[in-house]
Amino acid sequence: LKSRSPSCGIKDVNIYTGYEKSPTKGKGPGIFGGAVLRKLSHIAVEEEGRLSNFTIREHFFTKLFTITHFRRIKQNGNLEELIAFQSVYKYLFMAYNQSKQKELGRIIANHKKDKVESIFKKYEEMLYELLKRTPRYTSHVNVCQHIFGYFKKNLKNQEKEHFLTLLQKYKEKKIPLSSLLSVLKSWALRFEEQYLLRQTYFEPYPETLVEISDSGKGRDY
Repeated sequence: LKSRSPSCGIKDVNIYTGYEKSPTKGKGPGIFGGAVLRKLSHIAVEEEGRLSNFTIREHFFTKLFTITHFRRIKQNGNLEELIAFQSVYKYLFMAYNQSKQKELGRIIANHKKDKVESIFKKYEEMLYELLKRTPRYTSHVNVCQHIFGYFKKNLKNQEKEHFLTLLQKYKEKKIPLSSLLSVLKSWALRFEEQYLLRQTYFEPYPETLVEISDSGKGRDY
């Protein structure tokens, strides 16, 4: 939506006390933007101006494509597809909220005790909760350590030390997350870890939407 638009803005829109030459009384959402937030707060909504921020843009695209993928599965009403969805999104969901990721797993695990429609409804509600905010960098560290665990026994000591050094640099905001993911994915390819290669964590939205300038950006952009 259009930034600061009286109709479409979702924040930082001037709110006036009256119709003509009135002073502002604060800032808030526009008329249409506010209605969207009230009625459809669970969907991917963002102002175009804020999408110049890498972290905001990444979260917006991730949420948009994740929800779209889920809706296609929901439309089919196929429980096996939902189980597969949960599997390939495991580490992405863990990065967003590990406790809610586990709750999504429990919803599916209890599928024999519930109707399919009810399972999809509960899953959808929890999914929207999980995607409400951007992941914390500490959550990314946790996920990368989990993935690293797949390779530890097969890596040379120098490789392990190199990765742990990169992990520390990420914690210190010296390198972007993409530097870690590039190394982890190369190991997944090398050791043919098919489960990891299917994980959307490595590519939560199409690569065509990634800008060249994004590659070196960290969590402060």
